[in-house]
Amino acid sequence: MFLTEGAGLGDVLFTLTPQLLSILITCIIICTFCIVYNVKIRNYKEDKKLTGFLVLTEMFITKVENMVVTIMGKQHRKLTPYIMYLFMYIIVSSVVAILGIEPLTTSYTVTLSMGLVTFIGIYYYGLKYQKLAFFKRYYNPIELIGQFVPLISLSFRLFGNMLGGSILLGLLYGSLIQLQGNIFWPDGPGMDWENKINYWWAGFNIFSVISLPWLHLYFDLFDGTIQAIVFSMLTLSYWSGAKSGEGKDEGQEKPQR
Repeated sequence: MFLTEGAGLGDVLFTLTPQLLSILITCIIICTFCIVYNVKIRNYKEDKKLTGFLVLTEMFITKVENMVVTIMGKQHRKLTPYIMYLFMYIIVSSVVAILGIEPLTTSYTVTLSMGLVTFIGIYYYGLKYQKLAFFKRYYNPIELIGQFVPLISLSFRLFGNMLGGSILLGLLYGSLIQLQGNIFWPDGPGMDWENKINYWWAGFNIFSVISLPWLHLYFDLFDGTIQAIVFSMLTLSYWSGAKSGEGKDEGQEKPQR
């Protein structure tokens, strides 16, 4: 869809896909968070107590750093910022969905791009530490096809879980809108589905307000957190496996007594 010459900012926003709008909002929130943390930590004085924001942020950084060090080793501590951003990218987009914005992970293009970075990292660490020995596993023809398993697994796992929750919530919203329209305005003029969905109060009817917030907490907040942890840990695990080499210990000689 192309915009006319006199199109305003509102027209531009309305032409964005839900996932693209979610990407913009997520990036703005993450950038704002990083800027605020940078300003606060620079202005922090040792004789003062840490604020709640700094305490929680330091705890988050420490947890992610410990995860990176545990899986990849101390020499790869520099990966902490990327894993932090990856984690926040999934979490923030899921929390934004509570406000009625489509999660960016419901677009397979987004999850495929994230999985592609992990996939490229597997070859980077494999070639860096194993050199040409990294390609020995391809002597087995099955490995030529199996090499794409991490990419497909990571992208479809995140995409399927988040899309499934969004579809379920959408169906429930539609059902409750239909239910309220039939109860409170059954004989109203033009009461077809299109008109009911366009009610200004459609998404805030009594049934959805009572029941759906709890489902939002599960599908958007809890499930989003779980998927962020799984995606981050699998990324590090794939990189660690490529770095050390699969079956490396099996080929080592046993020490003589």
